Amino acid sequence: MEPTPSQLNAQHCRNFVTTLHTTPYPAIDPSRVKLPSPFFVCIIGGRGAAGGGIARAYVQAGVSGLILAARTRSGLEETANEVRSISSTIKVVIQICDIAVEKDLASVAQIVKTEFDGRLDVAVVNSGYTGAMVCDVAKESPEDYQTAFNVNTIGSFYAAHHLLPLLEATQSSAMSFIAINSMASPTVSGMGGHAHYCVSKAAQARLVEMINEQYSSRGLFCASVHPGGLMSGFIKHDLPENIKKMMNDSPNLVGAFCVWLSTPDFSERQRTALNGRFLSCKWDVSELEERFDEILKKDLLRFRIAMD
Repeated sequence: MEPTPSQLNAQHCRNFVTTLHTTPYPAIDPSRVKLPSPFFVCIIGGRGAAGGGIARAYVQAGVSGLILAARTRSGLEETANEVRSISSTIKVVIQICDIAVEKDLASVAQIVKTEFDGRLDVAVVNSGYTGAMVCDVAKESPEDYQTAFNVNTIGSFYAAHHLLPLLEATQSSAMSFIAINSMASPTVSGMGGHAHYCVSKAAQARLVEMINEQYSSRGLFCASVHPGGLMSGFIKHDLPENIKKMMNDSPNLVGAFCVWLSTPDFSERQRTALNGRFLSCKWDVSELEERFDEILKKDLLRFRIAMD
């Protein structure tokens, strides 16, 4: 059977550049970065595979302090202990937070004010939810659909609502809001086409586009980032074997990519070309830079209704 236009679109997105990575490589090696001091990062969902990888990368780049927020303390303690083993001088603050509860995000913002004097250079939203992969709307769980939107979409709004003012007030040269998204966003069919996850992640990416429209003129960089295929703790069900085989990327890759996106040395051309767009940490950044002119001319890597 010939692939549908929607399937082709998703495949073209996955393979936007020729070279796809599974581990960090020299061009985005966070240990080669020297972040200024002070430099503070908040990671909502600062535990598990991606959360740990992101935290480690910022510590390797010399971050001054981290706020790690998630629903369970045990996972946060594990990440905190790991980053302290990399740097004994880093300040790590743990905050219990359910991203689907608005007052919890207000508490995170308050922690930034009390622990870091209100300074915030980068906010990373990494929390996510997916239920069983049932590719039939009539058979999917309504509870999974509601929870996916509460966590993936509404929670991202709560994070933006409370953290964007802190980013803007800091006026850091890095000022970045990064949402960890998924290649599910451009997916509407095939083995991964389960509505609750794909639709909520597409909505999250659209929210990031709107943040870009409203805040890029104020100096903010934002992006939706596919973290690669990770065996993450938020997956609460057994995956089909053909999907499991794709979950072989290092969580350090998405961490290195996030650091690359949010360093103060990120050029104006890079920020302009990638701001507000859907990106994959697997894409080779040198090959991605070769497509900057095309991205800007055709306004690629955004969601829109095709009219021609």
